[in-house]
Amino acid sequence: MNATKQRIAETFERHVESRGYARTTLDEVASELKISKKTIYVHFEGKRDIYAHVVARQAQKMKRRLAASVAPLPTYAGRVETAVRSILEQGRAHIDETAEDEWLREYEVAADAFRKANGDLLRELVQGGMDVGEFRTGDASLVEKMIAAMIVEYLLLVNADPSYNRDTELLERIGRFVG
Repeated sequence: MNATKQRIAETFERHVESRGYARTTLDEVASELKISKKTIYVHFEGKRDIYAHVVARQAQKMKRRLAASVAPLPTYAGRVETAVRSILEQGRAHIDETAEDEWLREYEVAADAFRKANGDLLRELVQGGMDVGEFRTGDASLVEKMIAAMIVEYLLLVNADPSYNRDTELLERIGRFVG
């Protein structure tokens, strides 16, 4: 990534962290960097594109950390459960620090990046469990998409009511589904 694009992304990310996605403007980013808004559009299609870039980068970092943390576990079932638990914790933390309407605006962009990064990891874990006979054989990609759908729908419930906590039940159901 070229230096200007990186500076734009980093500045945008800082503004989103301090002010939120909705209140962050490209005018502010351009002003802080002492560049024109046109320069931003040379590197990104717009605000949504910058945010998608930032979130994709964050999601890949989280995937690497999560993959490293579950790798030592002795079973693929344990790895999947721990990965899903971590994804739920991250989702709850983001919900807690973000207003409901802001979360829904960010969710549209962020969900794709996190679904891809976490989905890649879940698919790898499911395939590994299938390969060693721990899980039923089948299409690991389909299983990963079904798990992601369960998590996404669950987090929408949590966003609507942050006190909603059926994490253990969700983990048990995912475990039965995968196994």
